[in-house]
Amino acid sequence: MCHKPQEYVPIKENILTEWAEQVKPENAWQEYPRPQLEREEWKNLNGLWNYAITPKSQEEKPEKWEGKILVPFSIETQLSGVGRIISEEEVIWYYRSFKLPKKWKENAILLHFEASDFETTVWLNGKLVGKHRGGYDSFEFDISDFVEGVGEYDLLVKVHDPQASIFKSLGKQTGAVRDYERCSGIWQTVWIEPVSTDVSIASVKINTSLEDVSFQASYRGNPNGIEVKYEVFDGSSLISSIISDANKKVKLKIPSPKLWSPESSFLYNLKISLLEDNKIIDEVDSYFGLRTLSISDDSSVKDILLNGKPIFQMGPLDQNYWPGGGLTLPSDEAMIWESEYLKRIGCNMVRLHIKYNPSRFYYHCDRLGLLVWQDFVSAQGRNNNPELEDSEFWFNEQKQMVEKLYNHPSIAMWIIFNEAWGQHDSEKIFERVEKFDNTRLINIASGWVDFPEIGDIKDIHDYTYRPAIPVPGTHNRAVVLGEVGGFASAVPPHNWTGRSNKTGVPSNLIAGGGSPQIPRDDNFKHDIFRPTFTYGENFEKQYSKFIDQLHLLQNSGLRGAVYTQMTDMKLEENGWLTFDRKVSKVAPDKLGKRHNRLYTKPPKQKILLPASTEEPQTWEASEIAIPWKNKKDEELLDITILQDNIPDFENLSWKQANGPFGNTDYPEPGMVWDGKNQLIIKNSVEFEEIPENCSVRIYYIRSGGPRMTMIHSRIYINGKFFADETTRQINQEQRMAEVILPSEAIAALNKGTNELIVQFIPGLNFYSGNVIQGDEKILVDVSITEF
Repeated sequence: MCHKPQEYVPIKENILTEWAEQVKPENAWQEYPRPQLEREEWKNLNGLWNYAITPKSQEEKPEKWEGKILVPFSIETQLSGVGRIISEEEVIWYYRSFKLPKKWKENAILLHFEASDFETTVWLNGKLVGKHRGGYDSFEFDISDFVEGVGEYDLLVKVHDPQASIFKSLGKQTGAVRDYERCSGIWQTVWIEPVSTDVSIASVKINTSLEDVSFQASYRGNPNGIEVKYEVFDGSSLISSIISDANKKVKLKIPSPKLWSPESSFLYNLKISLLEDNKIIDEVDSYFGLRTLSISDDSSVKDILLNGKPIFQMGPLDQNYWPGGGLTLPSDEAMIWESEYLKRIGCNMVRLHIKYNPSRFYYHCDRLGLLVWQDFVSAQGRNNNPELEDSEFWFNEQKQMVEKLYNHPSIAMWIIFNEAWGQHDSEKIFERVEKFDNTRLINIASGWVDFPEIGDIKDIHDYTYRPAIPVPGTHNRAVVLGEVGGFASAVPPHNWTGRSNKTGVPSNLIAGGGSPQIPRDDNFKHDIFRPTFTYGENFEKQYSKFIDQLHLLQNSGLRGAVYTQMTDMKLEENGWLTFDRKVSKVAPDKLGKRHNRLYTKPPKQKILLPASTEEPQTWEASEIAIPWKNKKDEELLDITILQDNIPDFENLSWKQANGPFGNTDYPEPGMVWDGKNQLIIKNSVEFEEIPENCSVRIYYIRSGGPRMTMIHSRIYINGKFFADETTRQINQEQRMAEVILPSEAIAALNKGTNELIVQFIPGLNFYSGNVIQGDEKILVDVSITEF
């Protein structure tokens, strides 16, 4: 009895985007996949393929097919029509046939895979074509020796994905359907194109300045005796051209140059032709943008310079997972919509997080004017000491990404490691990256394990309400918040879980700095460990306050911020957009107005009370015990017990003490405080007139104690509590958080003398919200400004 494979049926599960709902076999990713090296002739092989899953030990073609799979969607996804998790002990087989156009019969034929994870083996008409190992990079096979004429050809592909069992580009892929699903097998476009049998253009490297551009082409075949012609167009008007020996690097001066930037994303068109006896034997279309990226020479605060001018960058963390498609976007239209949304809400940048997208993503960023901070794709998260051979393989994968994306003017930064995932040999790897691309900013480590003074960027992850940054003069790089914010808000039925927010008083002020004036969900576990706001006005209020903090931090050297995140994920509900991209939690025009403020000069701050590390200050200080329930066992203490009980300041035992306060070796404290008790300090602040705005600056160093604990501070004006702040860090350095006082605190100020009290509570656990005892190495300080 003949086995008939099941036809393709998309899996209906949970939510989809409107673009995923429109996906059909006949329209699945039909766009030309390589916009920067485009040929007129090509053939798309996306669509329905037969598939089968067998043990990885099977080397022969399956005897029967299990059904149809829609390429280019990975087998785990809904849109593939399969939706099956593949184990490390299995392989995926793909099969389809195709015909070559008659006019290609005199050409060499190239078979392209834009991405297939991980080990891909290809046969044509039963003959082995070749193998490729890699999960994210594009690759090609010359199949000219395997085709004769224009008949029908059988294409057989086998893919094995070892997942996290080896040190390779992995990103966030896991085996959990409800989390970050795997991406096994073919997951980007498959296509073929004809080229000259003798020599053809394989790639071109483009470098620009503010007034000229240089080109260096590379080739398939032997280019000796061949000439190459480069033609530059402004629109359709030819403005410059040159004919050169094909092996030479050439440079062209651009008349009246138009620079590329987020405000004016002008692109020059480029045509490259190979000439033999003045006859064109190969021709491709491309483009480029004139722009430069650098860091300022200023010794105190480093600026990021685009085209020689300072630029503040604001955009989202974009994990680019999609309901229905996983790591594969549903369509080019979806990609365009997201890019245009970012421009509409006032973003000039996007951080593509530990994955990289098809080339068309960067093309849209190029033409729309979005800077891209591109992550390297991390390997095994907890393997920080891989074998040399494994490290070299992983690094070569990243090098291929850099080479592939090199010509895109939108690429502004390479981020080598994220939060220590697979981080190893950092200094050596940085040096190697710098050698093969010194035209962009290099960020050695986004969050966590930093290497001071290496690279261009000091990158901090801070998921508190009021992020803290290093004090100017303590580092020599541009400061960015590589992950920040992450305020969650569930919007059913547009979220994966379908759950909704609760309302009421929060039972856990974890992450700290929450405004008492903004109600939020009392179940902090809705979104991993980030607080969840009720959807609508409360979320919008908190986000507005957050933008105020970022704007003010620019006075202290902040030069970029990456908000977590662009969209919700399956178990994360902290996007501007819901996971199905159908709801913007704050209206786009309102987000645009708030973000556009970040590109204006921040308000000037006048220091009323300097920090002791800047100018010696005398405070009154008092220490009081943390009221453990069981002192012997130092039982965990809920932070709200301390928050709900304001100390009796009048009856405390006060003594004069010089700031700063702590027990670090450097800088040396004025008053030694071992961090085992609460510390309370008070000082007088004089106001000639009541200011419009005030900020209390909390400075701290934490260089010891349990890794996931923080220092919680509470701020009182004239005896009344008005704000709190939770500070978290891993690296040993001094950081500062701006606590903008709410309007109620400003109303409580007097002309003349006012009393400022700050209460410090050490040992707040980041995940549980409990206070725990630990061996702290800390230092704290306070100042106050008006603006």
